[in-house]
Amino acid sequence: MDAFDRIIGYEKQKHELKMLCDMVKNSEKYKALGVRLPRGLLLYGMPGVGKTLMATALIEEMGRKCYTLRKDVADVQFIEKISGIFAETKANAPSVVFLDDLDKFTSDENSRNPKEFVAVQSAIDGVRNDDVFVIATANDFNALSKSLIRAGRFDRTMRINVPNKIEAKEIIRHYLKDKKISSDISPEVLARILDGESCAKLESVLNEAGIYAAYEGENEISRRHIVHAVLRSEADDGASDCAVSDDVKLEVAFHEAGHAVAAYTFNKDSLGIISVSSPFNELFGVTQILQSRDYFYSFELMRQRVMAILAGRAAVEIKFGHIDVGASSDLERALAIVQRAVREYASSGFRFYSPDSRRCLASERKEYDVVEESDSVLAELYGEVKALLCKNWHKVERLAAALVERGTLLYDEAEELFGIDG
Repeated sequence: MDAFDRIIGYEKQKHELKMLCDMVKNSEKYKALGVRLPRGLLLYGMPGVGKTLMATALIEEMGRKCYTLRKDVADVQFIEKISGIFAETKANAPSVVFLDDLDKFTSDENSRNPKEFVAVQSAIDGVRNDDVFVIATANDFNALSKSLIRAGRFDRTMRINVPNKIEAKEIIRHYLKDKKISSDISPEVLARILDGESCAKLESVLNEAGIYAAYEGENEISRRHIVHAVLRSEADDGASDCAVSDDVKLEVAFHEAGHAVAAYTFNKDSLGIISVSSPFNELFGVTQILQSRDYFYSFELMRQRVMAILAGRAAVEIKFGHIDVGASSDLERALAIVQRAVREYASSGFRFYSPDSRRCLASERKEYDVVEESDSVLAELYGEVKALLCKNWHKVERLAAALVERGTLLYDEAEELFGIDG
């Protein structure tokens, strides 16, 4: 078993890491073909996706002495530390420098080329003719200066995304190996309700579920414990002690049922957990609408997502005939998507086209037109989703009733309700 076996899934990334390792360990066969070997690798992506694990696996397989650099001292001392670390690597070549969380090396957001990045850049150039390989990780790629990460300093860059569904199943199976899981839960179910989460989040949720089971004196982790852990991960504010009346709970149930029915109508694989009894969320209701991997390549999927977001407010208006004051955050999210489509994708025509790079040049009148057009599109989509819900109202009623009775449903339970009459 080599160090790369610790990386679950991510086969394409592992293949590239193994290739880099081979280049470093067997450089002569590449040099014989006149190949210039890469001198650095940058791994970037959101926190918790395994960048450091991949970096350390590569370092271990390279078999070289490694010098790790993290921002752990004050600015002036840190710049001196950068110089000192690179001097050591040069004196002990062949070696590796590991720059962990490179984007956190500076806190100077106003400078286009912060002194810490200049120091790293200069240090990398200083070992250009030595057998020193540089590996860096970063969460925010855009925070790094372009001159620092250009080819010649970091010849290879790899974006590490959250695991896809197949990888998530593999990772979950790995985390479940030492846990006792009841028969009502499976890696497939877990991968569905945790779709789009980082590797670290997958591990954390499964561990949290185990904590609940142990505290209750259970011999195994059940679906109920998993749901409890997921609901906690969905909330940002910790436990809520707010008690709600039956009338409010019923309204929340229709709100969440509206979200769920609209999302399911567009894509039968889009639902995760639907709940009106989260003990961790002041808003009381949660509906997981899973985002398609093709979302950013399809304007139609964006329209559908906006309608699914608006569907909670629409369902409450249809059922109770009044404004859903709990839908304000939904409106903000829906409007943000619509405005982006109008401004950046010219979804309503080029007259409204105004990407970030040109927005400061846009006239006040043009900005007014963009806002007015976005409001119009939002109202149009709201009307469409109301019509969609009316057409499927029996499903909304059925799901809302089940939510009031059970509190929380997983996607398979919702699908069973929807499938009664097709």
